[in-house]
Amino acid sequence: MTAIIKTEYLAPTYPLRNKGLDMLRAIAVILVMFRHSNLENSPIQEFGWLGVDLFFVLSGFLISDILFQEYKTYGQPNLKRFFRRRTFKIIIPLYAFLVIELLMNVIHHDVTPPWPRIASEFLYLQNYFPGIWIHTWSLAVEARFYLIFPIILVLVIKKNLLEKRGLIIGSIVSLFILIFLMRLYVSYPHREESFYVFPQADLRIDGILAGILLSYLYNFTSLFAGWRQNKWTILMISLLLIVPGFYFKGGSFFMNTIGLTVLNAGFALLVLFTLCIESVIEKQSFSYLKIPTYVVCQIGIQSYSIYLWHITTSEFIYSHFNFSAACMVSIAFISSLFFGSLMYYLIERPSLRLRKFIFKES
Repeated sequence: MTAIIKTEYLAPTYPLRNKGLDMLRAIAVILVMFRHSNLENSPIQEFGWLGVDLFFVLSGFLISDILFQEYKTYGQPNLKRFFRRRTFKIIIPLYAFLVIELLMNVIHHDVTPPWPRIASEFLYLQNYFPGIWIHTWSLAVEARFYLIFPIILVLVIKKNLLEKRGLIIGSIVSLFILIFLMRLYVSYPHREESFYVFPQADLRIDGILAGILLSYLYNFTSLFAGWRQNKWTILMISLLLIVPGFYFKGGSFFMNTIGLTVLNAGFALLVLFTLCIESVIEKQSFSYLKIPTYVVCQIGIQSYSIYLWHITTSEFIYSHFNFSAACMVSIAFISSLFFGSLMYYLIERPSLRLRKFIFKES
């Protein structure tokens, strides 16, 4: 049994910044930006969709790790604090994005989307009902995870089941299999189509489950020491599992079924490898990489705001400039990073500071 220190609840300062995971966030958002770029029929655009699934695995790991750490320290997670933190971190920046975008549509284009679509965006229903933007569906998948998982975790803790490793691991693996079978059922009638996608949370949440499983093994088993000894083997297996995502087209029958399952397992192992080499990244021998590492990590830290605003920025660039195709892609890409960073400092970071000011927490 894991030793639990039950004491007065003090707002912990984790999750601590992990440069490796920040770099994975940066890779994820850059992949998504390539996906939504104007690089028509380019391989780098084709596999850009992988970024969303990498985000899912990272979210599953990081959020469950926060809650598992609170359980190990205080005996139970603080749900009030958790939902408060998600509100200021996720909901306020999204709502700011939605309001500003809607106002700009009215002011510049005299267009108001239908109210059902607006409601779908504000209520995180855009992956089940028609929405407005093509990239917010993934936020709805994560929102359901933020809402449902902590509640399930508290119920599991109350039943004293969390440290029954066979039960928990078996349950997560069973959910993996169930989601795969559901995707197979939905995709099979479309198996001859070259492109068929589904944004529903129940069909895409296994990436988050992969992150949760990794976090559970990380927190409640002694396997991590052994993993660290075999980190390069883990990297090789991870890359082998991820490679099909670069070869098979997103939306194909293979990727919609077993491909996504294999891919999510590969991303989970990639996160594990990143955890194993955190100390290596910090070594002084890599000081010559300090500046590029800092830049990439900042992209990762600001990835949520960059994700929210990258399509808006790109559309603005293409509507106001007309250079060569390669030049336009470069300008749009750099501008998206810059504007996303700007909105991080104008909206997301002030929201986090407001939370800290109101609730006296990190």
